[in-house]
Amino acid sequence: MLFRLSKYVLLCSFTLALSACGLLKPYEAELGQGNSVKSDQLEQIEIGLTKEQVAFILGTPMLSGLDPEHRWIYTTFSEDNGYASLVIEFADGLVSNINTSDNLIVE
Repeated sequence: MLFRLSKYVLLCSFTLALSACGLLKPYEAELGQGNSVKSDQLEQIEIGLTKEQVAFILGTPMLSGLDPEHRWIYTTFSEDNGYASLVIEFADGLVSNINTSDNLIVE
């Protein structure tokens, strides 16, 4: 009788302990999404730079569009402004055009 009772107590304890695992939530770090573009970096980007120079200044882009040889897209996200982008276009391996969205926030 004692064995049967301790078996049920053990089973109930195990079930209760296992169900408590569902109440725990993992830590989620607040991560900035996209590339971080600083104002001094943006000022350095100019027509005629090579891809290597752009990558050195801004880092590699998160997106490259349909044609990675001719367009690099640096995307940022903030809770206040949503998504913003910096688009750098290349012709013959050199920067030919620079476009920024209106809501691009530079740090």
